[in-house]
Amino acid sequence: MFFSKIQVNKLQTAIGLAVAATLAPNVNAQQPVNIPGINSPVTAASEHAQVTPAPAAAPQQQSQPQAQRQVQVSRENGDLPPVPASVMSSPAPSRRQNQAVETRQDVIVSNGTNTLIPISRGQINRIVTPFETPNIQTVSTAEISTRDNVVYVTTQDEQPVTMFITPEDDEGLAVSLTLLPQSIPPIQANLMFSQAVTGTTGAASAPRSLAYSGQARRWEQSQPYMESLRGIMRELALGNLPRGYSLAELQSGDAIPDCAQQDLSYDFNNVQYILGHEFRVFIIAAENISAQPTEVLHASCTHPNRAGVAVWPYEILEPGEKSEIFVITRVSQQQAQTSARPSLLN
Repeated sequence: MFFSKIQVNKLQTAIGLAVAATLAPNVNAQQPVNIPGINSPVTAASEHAQVTPAPAAAPQQQSQPQAQRQVQVSRENGDLPPVPASVMSSPAPSRRQNQAVETRQDVIVSNGTNTLIPISRGQINRIVTPFETPNIQTVSTAEISTRDNVVYVTTQDEQPVTMFITPEDDEGLAVSLTLLPQSIPPIQANLMFSQAVTGTTGAASAPRSLAYSGQARRWEQSQPYMESLRGIMRELALGNLPRGYSLAELQSGDAIPDCAQQDLSYDFNNVQYILGHEFRVFIIAAENISAQPTEVLHASCTHPNRAGVAVWPYEILEPGEKSEIFVITRVSQQQAQTSARPSLLN
């Protein structure tokens, strides 16, 4: 049987396509396959790809780059290929948030009683005293210095630091402290007397807190009269004590405010008494005992030396609701010029 030249070329082309289809599954993706009789490269695929042969009698010209066809390769198990680490974007490091640490301490002290206060080891600590010019007595090797009414303490040891703090003009009054070094941030301790201090000389009933309220006096006199009243009310409403003020206990003979208003009940068994230099503050709780809202009237509380009245947090109370009433009084400046002599005839 004789074949023409055209038939022979077609037969070779068909044989080449059959061989390419057989070798395609065993060839990696994107790898060129050279097939005899076909000049253009093809890309292997798992599926049958259609290949168009180049003309056999193409003229000999300088070959130009041809774009290869991209065929998607799918895996039989359906798993995705691993992603290089360079492609993954590393997460941004979390920013450390600043956390505020409360280091202010309000320490209640009294004459003749030792008070323990934790302090920072290796850092400077600040102790605010109620004395205008404090004197320090200690045997500790810690670094101790004073400035105005503030004592600064720094120690590197773990041993406690003990000291006595006395006012400059009276050795009969002393604050005894034991400072315990710990691994904590630097602290500020505000020393406040728990009750009115009685002096070692003069009348036993005369309160000596006036002699040791230099910080309160400077704070009160550093601003106008009305600003002092507003500052006292603002600090008390925030739960703080004004600068230099201290808590005290009511003494026998102290005149408390007289409060009376319909539909309100006043708790005089738990009255807070705050001492300053020129002002005293009485804090009384009031409760609405009626079945309707009631407004707390400032004029409902009176005192011979009343300087101001404030209500916190609500001036209009719902049934069963409570508020605090701040009654600020002035310190009486009247002093007895003479003292009475008891008669021997009586």
